[in-house]
Amino acid sequence: MTYTPNYLSPSWDEYMNLLCWEARLAQEIELHSRRRNWNEVAVLKREKQKVAIRRKCLKAALQHRKTSPMTI
Repeated sequence: MTYTPNYLSPSWDEYMNLLCWEARLAQEIELHSRRRNWNEVAVLKREKQKVAIRRKCLKAALQHRKTSPMTI
């Protein structure tokens, strides 16, 4: 699943979706590591890193939107 949030007009729903997706990936990593499926664990960890970066960027966009009004 590739999902790119809208950074120009961010919403809390998008942030919560990314947060839930990151939690889901953490569960999948735990499941596959218990099954010793190391190739899948490596793929999921990379995906989790990407989601974490997107989530942090979206959080910064949300904070920026809150502190400064948009003027276009």
